[in-house]
Amino acid sequence: MAPMTNRQKQAMATKRKIFNCAVELFAQKSYENITVQDICQKAYVSVGAFYHHFKSKENILDEGYRLFDGASEAAWNDGHPASPAESIRFLVQAQGRSMVMMGAPAALQYFKHQLSSSEKYILNPDRFFYRTIKASVEQMIAENTLQGDSFEITEDLLSGTRGIIYDWCLHNGSYNLSRKTLRITDMVLLYYKNPRPAV
Repeated sequence: MAPMTNRQKQAMATKRKIFNCAVELFAQKSYENITVQDICQKAYVSVGAFYHHFKSKENILDEGYRLFDGASEAAWNDGHPASPAESIRFLVQAQGRSMVMMGAPAALQYFKHQLSSSEKYILNPDRFFYRTIKASVEQMIAENTLQGDSFEITEDLLSGTRGIIYDWCLHNGSYNLSRKTLRITDMVLLYYKNPRPAV
């Protein structure tokens, strides 16, 4: 891959600046009441610059998921645990840290957006986050440390952590998100070590 030109680096920096300023605003007041003009004023960019990088205000929220996946993949590539169970915990902790850095009010906007969005990127099985957790689950099944279907186990892990993040948002970030998501993750993994017969 060819190194980025100064122009490309500047464009990327501008896009990130717009995104960060938008997230700050989403954390301060209702998403519905924030305009593209508000975001541009905070980021000190023109409306034309905004639309050069984003199709719409909603597109900023879509970008947030992609940035999270990119950051998760970079952290993973920098070094991750060899144990598949610890790898799952590693990724869940990365997700929690990302939500805490964003703040509960802004994180809640992501959930609201996904409920009304037709894309549902958060459910996409091709995401790095999803694929990597599923691969770790498959490894644990192959090692006979988990029993069950890898898709079902992965879905239980992810829906469990999503539920805790939503609950954390409802409580306005008043408890330790990382600790609770890890606890739920361990509960799901423990269940699938010796799953009960289906009812």
